[in-house]
Amino acid sequence: MRREQMMRAGALALPLALLARLVAGQGMASAPSQPRTPVWNDKQMADYRLPLAGLGKPPTLVAAHDYYALPEANLKTYPVYTPDKEPPGYIDSLKQLAPAPLVDLSEIKTDADWIAAGREVFFGRELPRFTGSEHNLQLIRNPQVLKRYNLPTTKDGVILGLRYVVRAKGNVELGTDTCAMCHVQVRPDGQVIEGAANNQTPFGPLMGDLTRIYAKMSPEMMERTRRRNVREDYRVPFLKDDPNQAVAELPAEAMAALYDQHPLGVQERSNTSLLYPVKIANLIGVGDLRYLDRTGTSRQRSLTDLMRYCGLVGDVTDALTHYGDGPNAALNLPNMGLPEGIRRTPDPMLYALARYLTSLKPPINSNPKTALTRRGETVFKRAGCNGCHTAPLYTNNKLTLAEGFTPPGDLLNRVDAMPFSVGTDPNLALKTRKGTGFYRVPSLRMVWLYNAFLHDGSLGTLEEMLDPKRLQPDFRASNWAPTAVPRAVKGHEFGLDLPAEDKMALVAFLKTL
Repeated sequence: MRREQMMRAGALALPLALLARLVAGQGMASAPSQPRTPVWNDKQMADYRLPLAGLGKPPTLVAAHDYYALPEANLKTYPVYTPDKEPPGYIDSLKQLAPAPLVDLSEIKTDADWIAAGREVFFGRELPRFTGSEHNLQLIRNPQVLKRYNLPTTKDGVILGLRYVVRAKGNVELGTDTCAMCHVQVRPDGQVIEGAANNQTPFGPLMGDLTRIYAKMSPEMMERTRRRNVREDYRVPFLKDDPNQAVAELPAEAMAALYDQHPLGVQERSNTSLLYPVKIANLIGVGDLRYLDRTGTSRQRSLTDLMRYCGLVGDVTDALTHYGDGPNAALNLPNMGLPEGIRRTPDPMLYALARYLTSLKPPINSNPKTALTRRGETVFKRAGCNGCHTAPLYTNNKLTLAEGFTPPGDLLNRVDAMPFSVGTDPNLALKTRKGTGFYRVPSLRMVWLYNAFLHDGSLGTLEEMLDPKRLQPDFRASNWAPTAVPRAVKGHEFGLDLPAEDKMALVAFLKTL
């Protein structure tokens, strides 16, 4: 009902709950505004996902009827502390608790309530995978392990991304992989930036060492906890001679060595690859993007699309997606560490999470604007950088071709893509389940928070982006592990031929965005 119609109808026509808020002086703007239709809506999602290169069509998402038949997840979880800062008797106190809901939806009254609830979901949503390992519980209570892998930890000793789960009174389990594991940044001074990429935890070497540990335990442990996951998490059903499958059969040390090669700031998440990991996203400003994922797998036309994406990633609902036709198109849930299937986050909690994400604001930028940065802005425009990285978002919100990809039919007309490639590594866009054949033009906002650049995080600084030495086979980036093999980082060669003074000014300007 339009506002003028509501006013003509009189105050008595307003829903009583909304009227109560108006009387309390909260105003109409504070009223929650959830989508009117279910999040998982077959009609609205028909063109939500982009076609995949090699498949020639979008993957088939789980039907709405089957999606809403999944059991719901709304279970309260609890912080994990470092051993030196854990409150006395903490674990024993958790054992006295009965299972409880993470979010009490009946208590949400205002938009601020929704955002607060979304923060609870972000930090503590029930964990779909990797829960209940006594071995992992011992590892995270080892100070040497915590120091080696630099897990994001607050000044109070809370390890972000890990949570304790109470599914039954008296039983406390360890879970991992909440949103906060990858999307909270703890600065050297202890400042916690919610939504920013975790650029301190070396996820690749961490997984490499875990692989070595599992292999030493037993061949069965290695098979169950690593090889099965590698086969299924990264399998591309429609890709001929899928290289991701060969990786799963490597000797344990060879597999671990591949993990060791991963730069700081990337994660080999599901649907990417051990061979082709992806840069961790900064979620501050995510609501401004028209395409989600580095490869633009999903359109973002509304907050509802962001909610869908949160469900696909956070709940691992994408494990129910079919990649083509035939028996191999469906993924094997037990091999992905999901033997009991998928549990979905209720629509209101997805709405809360999306509202929280879109409420996140950039932190205060300590880089001042100076005569040098003003010169850098001039260089930025003169070099044509603003053609793709257009202010104020510093992205034109378009896609660009991966090298070697020829869009079939009228695909370029059906997506907002530029008909050229910048020459970066094409494998993520062509040889993974996220492979659309495109890359999203990234925003340059908040690059001062980054230590990983390009979609695969293969460069560690803006200075390295503008250094022609990176094109040489003996190049090593600042964010690579010590054991990483030197190699050239090709592509996006814009600015490599600028004079040194212009490069310095350009970098200074970019750090103010």
